[in-house]
Amino acid sequence: MQLLYENMVVEWQLPESDLCQVERILWISPNKEYLYCIAMDDDKAFPVMKPYSEYAVGLDSKMCKLVEWVNDSVPVVDSDIALEHVALREKSWDVIKDIVLDEPNCFDKSFRGARIREVQERSPVHKSTIYRYLRRYWQGGKMKNTLLPHYNNCGSYGKDRSPTDVKRGRPRKFENEPVGINIDEEIKQLLRSGIRLFYNTKEKSPLKHAYQKTLEKFFANGYRKEGQALIPILPPPEKLPTFGQYKYWFQKEMNLEDTLKSRLGKKRYELNYRPILGSSTQESFGPGSRFQIDATVADVYLVSEYQREWIIGRPIIYIVIDVFSRYITGMYIGLEGPSWVGAMMALANTTADKVRYCAEYGIEITESEWVSSHLPQKLTADRGELEGSQPTRLIDVLGVDVENAPPYRADWKGIVEQQFRLANLRSIQFIPGAIKERYRERGERDYRLDAKLTLREFTQIMIQYVLYHNNNHHMLWYDRNEFMVADNVSPVPQELWQWGIVNRTGRLKKLPEAMVKLNLLPQGEATVTSAGIQFKGVHYGSDLAMREQWFVKARVGKTWRVKVCYDPRSTNEIYLWLDDGRQFEVCTLLDREERYLNKRFEEVDDLLEIERYHGRHHEVNNMLAKIDLDAQTKAIVEQATKKTDEALRNSDKSNNQRVKGIRKNRSEEKQLNRQQEVFQLYEPHAAEDKSVIADNVVPMKQDEPPKAKEAYIPPADKLSKIKAYLQEEGEEE
Repeated sequence: MQLLYENMVVEWQLPESDLCQVERILWISPNKEYLYCIAMDDDKAFPVMKPYSEYAVGLDSKMCKLVEWVNDSVPVVDSDIALEHVALREKSWDVIKDIVLDEPNCFDKSFRGARIREVQERSPVHKSTIYRYLRRYWQGGKMKNTLLPHYNNCGSYGKDRSPTDVKRGRPRKFENEPVGINIDEEIKQLLRSGIRLFYNTKEKSPLKHAYQKTLEKFFANGYRKEGQALIPILPPPEKLPTFGQYKYWFQKEMNLEDTLKSRLGKKRYELNYRPILGSSTQESFGPGSRFQIDATVADVYLVSEYQREWIIGRPIIYIVIDVFSRYITGMYIGLEGPSWVGAMMALANTTADKVRYCAEYGIEITESEWVSSHLPQKLTADRGELEGSQPTRLIDVLGVDVENAPPYRADWKGIVEQQFRLANLRSIQFIPGAIKERYRERGERDYRLDAKLTLREFTQIMIQYVLYHNNNHHMLWYDRNEFMVADNVSPVPQELWQWGIVNRTGRLKKLPEAMVKLNLLPQGEATVTSAGIQFKGVHYGSDLAMREQWFVKARVGKTWRVKVCYDPRSTNEIYLWLDDGRQFEVCTLLDREERYLNKRFEEVDDLLEIERYHGRHHEVNNMLAKIDLDAQTKAIVEQATKKTDEALRNSDKSNNQRVKGIRKNRSEEKQLNRQQEVFQLYEPHAAEDKSVIADNVVPMKQDEPPKAKEAYIPPADKLSKIKAYLQEEGEEE
């Protein structure tokens, strides 16, 4: 049998009808023989006595059922009740408290009537008011708050009034104040259009300006012309909606989300005004589930490592952070702008041995102080560095899923963005050369002149910051799950990381550092030629190429292409891509290419482009010189042809005789040429002048005066004759 309790609400299904009746149990007799109840949906209801068994049997037979009854007019928390409402409640309670507290006598009609007359004798309250208080008290579950005034039921709250000839709204305080007009559906539509056209725009006009433009566009009777200007003519103020009415309907029908998107743009709304109902931690199961990477320009100026009087500007900070534990897993401090090169350095540092990395900067740590040397399962980054073909090998070879945030949505990687703010608050703003204010006042000292730190010294500070954050930063706001609470895990990145390694494993990836760097480097194609492995105009060699005789094969056969990786910052080495990125071969710069040593590939490209430019610049001059050469050649040929043709006309030799006499002719021509080609160290026409000879000839012996001698031609031996014969025979052919 179903037990019954006071204040239970029971719904009865009336027989042979779709109607139902809802009743509230007010009181149950101690022996459970009878009870009192009252109808909930009857404004004239009074308590009625019924047998207890009727309800018990009805519940067992499904003729009635228990229902929940919630009265929205009754507030649950007293602190939300206005003081004047509380005073009215207490006044009503004083009227009926002596009646309702006398149970079960108050449910008897005769007793209740007598007590009501007593109340009327001592307080001027009408009988119907007392009955209304009683019904409200009993139907509301016998709670005092049911006696609060139900002002929310007055005046059709939330419903628009139908316009009439009488002006709605409060009366004006002053006689001459414009009263406005009643806003009907037509006027309301005009106001909506004005708000849409003049307020919900990128110009971000004030509401007052939008109201003015709305009146000009939709309520003007005409225009008057003054010069070139058309000035709208408005009706009298009593025939125009007031600014108060315009503001009222704006606030009443305003869609705040659409208004912010229209005035600020969807991107800014999503960044600054969207509801924040989730958490980045929920996206990560454990360490390595998701890393976030981002870069910023540090708010500090540095000096040169080599010339401390040189100010080299602001460094770039890259940070890689684990979303689950907020553990900083990698960083890069340098001068490489936010680009793939900077991101490559940060990701390479993520997998590097942190003990060795810190030792390079003179900081001794133990392995437990910075333990991360892994790649994540997912990497969230900007659309800049990790968009395009560069991160393909991160996905294909290293198995890292890259996610790019939408444009202007830094909140998608808010954890790493927050680290830049914390780094500035904790360390950077106290460094000499730090930017104190974005805009300096006139006459204020230039903070750039306060720069004192080099890039290496600033990196040391950032390493100390990372060590502090990972091992000591207590995150009071971190939402620990129930298992962390049970294991008493403090919200410190180091402890969260270690707890996740033990309890949430399977997400971190461990790969050789050299392999990670190889797959992070930019990739290209080189050509194997007989002159070496040519890449971007520079030639390289390698032990593998020499062992397998690549250069010999390229000279004998055809050239072919090979896949390589390279560091854009140095031309000294490139790396042959072997076994789909699982192995590599180092190729070094050839000795003859020493002009490219220790250069960047951008510098080499610039040099080659300059040389090509100079080549194009001198191409016209070369062409003009070639034209001159061809013209001179042509003139000589024409003159020689004319002379030869004339000689042939005067000659009686046949063509056969001319061909057979080549050897003899050559020998005679050679003898004549020798007389002209012989070296003479003095001018022949000056031999008669003894003084000239003495001045121009260097004597071999001082006691013998120099004598002019004919050129000496030694006799030809047999070998010389054979050589001459072979040479002449080759020329004849």
